[in-house]
Amino acid sequence: MDSLDQEYLKSRSIGRRQEDLLAREKIKKHARLFTVGQIITSEMNLNSLFEVIMDQTNQIMGTERSTVLLYDEERTELWSLVATGMKKNEIRIPSNYGVAGWVFQNNMPLIINDAYSDPRFYAEVDKKSGFRTKNILCVPLVNRKGQCIGSLQTLNKISMDFTDEDKELLISLSHYVAIALENSRLYEDVKNYSEELKTTLIRIETLERVKSQLTKFVPGSVAKMVEHDPDRLTFEKIPMKVTILFIDIQGFSGITEGFDQRVVNDMVECHFSRYLECIYRHCGEVNETSGDGLMVIFKDAALESHAKKAVAAGLEIVLENSRLNEEFTYPWGRVDLHLGINSGEAWVGSTKMKTLTGERWTYTASGLVTVLAARIGALSSETKLYVGPETYRCIQNSCACESIGIKELKNVKTPLEIYRVLNPNIA
Repeated sequence: MDSLDQEYLKSRSIGRRQEDLLAREKIKKHARLFTVGQIITSEMNLNSLFEVIMDQTNQIMGTERSTVLLYDEERTELWSLVATGMKKNEIRIPSNYGVAGWVFQNNMPLIINDAYSDPRFYAEVDKKSGFRTKNILCVPLVNRKGQCIGSLQTLNKISMDFTDEDKELLISLSHYVAIALENSRLYEDVKNYSEELKTTLIRIETLERVKSQLTKFVPGSVAKMVEHDPDRLTFEKIPMKVTILFIDIQGFSGITEGFDQRVVNDMVECHFSRYLECIYRHCGEVNETSGDGLMVIFKDAALESHAKKAVAAGLEIVLENSRLNEEFTYPWGRVDLHLGINSGEAWVGSTKMKTLTGERWTYTASGLVTVLAARIGALSSETKLYVGPETYRCIQNSCACESIGIKELKNVKTPLEIYRVLNPNIA
């Protein structure tokens, strides 16, 4: 082999080694790019993500500083939260200013190796930061939909000018950056939605707790109307057929005056808790309460139907009263009730009372039918259930009753025949 052949083989060997070195460098760079991509896409917090992108871009590109600028559609500006080596100040520029603006508007990468000689360079940022830009490589950030969402630029390559190879590398990196930014935005949206949902659920839970407390004071029909259509809720009274049940404790004034109030209160709570179960079982609605009494409305059905329900509730209360007197003893003796029922037409709705301090609304059934039910109840004693003539007409074929005669009622002109409903377990 002559000297020429040896020189050829030697130069070829050197060339191959250089090619191998370049190939290894390329593989290392792409491996580094993959690692950087994993680091960038693993960060979800937008504030932290800016810093990660800047730091990783500087490392892989061998530059002094990098900046991500995102497009703010509402303000038509490009903004950045942080740039490496600067404080965490928000930077904003018009979306068509500077190299980043040009790249964003044209959706094209750009290399400028002498920044101050290029008219597209926006020197104001350097003036504010005290940093001097020498050369720039800037690429657009493009999302999954192919929309440009901002620019990624890296400044002042440490070893030499930027090359086309650097441009390709930064473009590859920008794909990871765009994905990370989109993921971060989605994460922030989900987090914000989650916070809003959490706040809404807390409000709903609070409203439910308030509702559960208020429904103790609000008639069931009013609560149903509010739930069904609160915007169309009307408080006007309307005429309707109802049955009214009055209950109060016989001799309650004397009991209250002569005995310990805690014992009296325990008795009222114990008895009326049991009576309420009877009332609700037959769809009655407690409308008004006093210290020792209840006014209950039965409606939302035909007159005969709710008259029977009211009487059934009244008979259950009679039986419950007997059980309670066997179960509990009090220093004053038995607990007896006044019980009166009457049926007919009443005006049902709200009564509004205005004062200097505001308004108070009550939901009730008013009219003669209510007055008569109260007067009939006042005639009753020893837990006997009395009903008026209209209620008797509705139940006479289903309940055993006896007339107690024609009675004059307080402040009522016309005397009425009153009937006692006999407890089926007693009659």
